[in-house]
Amino acid sequence: MFKEFFNSLLINNNKNPGFIHETGVLSVTAIFIRIAKLDGVFDEEELDEIRTFLKKRYNLLEKDVDNIILEATELESSLNDNVQLTKKIKDTIDFEERFELLQDAWRLIIADGERSYEEDSFMRLFCGLLGLSDKDNAIARKNVLNK
Repeated sequence: MFKEFFNSLLINNNKNPGFIHETGVLSVTAIFIRIAKLDGVFDEEELDEIRTFLKKRYNLLEKDVDNIILEATELESSLNDNVQLTKKIKDTIDFEERFELLQDAWRLIIADGERSYEEDSFMRLFCGLLGLSDKDNAIARKNVLNK
């Protein structure tokens, strides 16, 4: 029942109108939390990076950011695959904006100052699920590392 509730948040916008569902912010936040956990530690630097991302991209207040992160954490832990999350992201974020999202994901990965094999591997998968190329992934990574 709990999983069905969260799946309805992801898949069916008509039953769940509102900002969080129309923009895919919950799905984006959940995938970012998943990315932050890839190295086995979800630390304060990564949480701060997610908060900054949400405030910047969606123009949210701190209390809204906290609520979204709480919901997204529950969502992330209840789903086994990434396809549901990235499908919602693709449905709500234009193709032209996905490269910027990919760069934000790379910023999250380097927020703790370390990069793991698991993070690199996941980013290749995430990039493909967003409909972007390996070249886009390399360019996004390079752009973030060179700043």
